[in-house]
Amino acid sequence: MKQSLIGLLAVIGFFALACGFLDSEAATVTYERAIPVDFEVDANELCPTDADCEEDTVDAQEEVELLAIEIPVDIDILESTGSGDLQNISQRLRSLEITSIDYEVSDNSLTFDLPDVEVHVAPLGTRDADDPETVHLTTIPSVPAQTDDAGNAPAREQALEPASELFKELQYTAIAGATPVVKEGQPFPPSGTSDVELVINIKITANPLDDI
Repeated sequence: MKQSLIGLLAVIGFFALACGFLDSEAATVTYERAIPVDFEVDANELCPTDADCEEDTVDAQEEVELLAIEIPVDIDILESTGSGDLQNISQRLRSLEITSIDYEVSDNSLTFDLPDVEVHVAPLGTRDADDPETVHLTTIPSVPAQTDDAGNAPAREQALEPASELFKELQYTAIAGATPVVKEGQPFPPSGTSDVELVINIKITANPLDDI
């Protein structure tokens, strides 16, 4: 809904309310939006500090734990959704609900299994998943080496309310974290990359008459 239309609704609503013609609740509107969160897992960034990853590739003789993945992604909901209408009603939000979370792992050439990826959300600029203000939102399940996958990653029940409150700020940081390992028999040093996309689907309820 464009700003001019919201302004028109507000003017009409004001006179209608003054004349007793319209219940303000009738002006409540609902928006559904998808917030994408994209990041890449690159094996070249995960070599253990005590290993020489310049050596020729061999089959691992034992399990090797790689460096932990911790990727913060700053998100501007208005920018990522291309929704100028959300800017227009940002001061009139009544509720914001996470309806579902989808994920897709694509172009996966990693030579090790992508482990469960824990996704946290936090105030904009947060860089540490252990920060006390972070919310553990969901988990992307493990995906085998060199395999693409997609599905639904349910939000944790206890995360729904605090995450929804955070999203009302329209800016936040998502932090993806995991501890990958090269299993016995898998190639070492590891190689490859994988694109991971998380889509957080939300429903926003607002009323353009709330500021009258």
